[in-house]
Amino acid sequence: MAHRRKWARRPPDLVAVSEPENPVGASHAWTAALLAVALCLTACGSAASATQRESSPSPAPAATALNRALGQLDRLVVLRKDAFPQNHIRFSFPAKVTVNDPAKVRAVAQALLALPTMPSGTFGVPIDLGITYRLIFATADEQLPAISIDATGAQTVRGLGSVRWLARSPGFWTTLGEAMGLAHPGYDAFRGHMPNA
Repeated sequence: MAHRRKWARRPPDLVAVSEPENPVGASHAWTAALLAVALCLTACGSAASATQRESSPSPAPAATALNRALGQLDRLVVLRKDAFPQNHIRFSFPAKVTVNDPAKVRAVAQALLALPTMPSGTFGVPIDLGITYRLIFATADEQLPAISIDATGAQTVRGLGSVRWLARSPGFWTTLGEAMGLAHPGYDAFRGHMPNA
């Protein structure tokens, strides 16, 4: 993906020449200035690429950590965040739920690992209401990094390396809801309900 850099301030003029008395000298000045600009842009591009590589999660370790700990998982904390509380979306369960049944915790982890990666291309998605969930798995000895799920909009899953996609996997919501002990564990419970809807 191409990145566009924005200047924090206007870059200085490289060369200000008006009717040079020595055309050959001016030509050398322009050549030197253009060379300096090219070198600067190359260095900046390399730095941006290096920063992007360092900040981007490696696809393998995140999913591997959950896979590695799968047999020892015994706790799951589910945290809901509403980015737009002014919408007054209602839910049938609290914003924090802890699951202590190892078999149910592992079933949720397996369902996450089975999700497909996010497809490329352009496609329409439902409106994003800003409802997200953080899933934090743990064993007796360690807590794994949080996994973030967008319940509305594109329904993406982050924290397993490559971005996963939930829109075509409604069974995941049922598995998660059953683990949490919800009376109606399908997608509607996690999306919530708008007032008077």
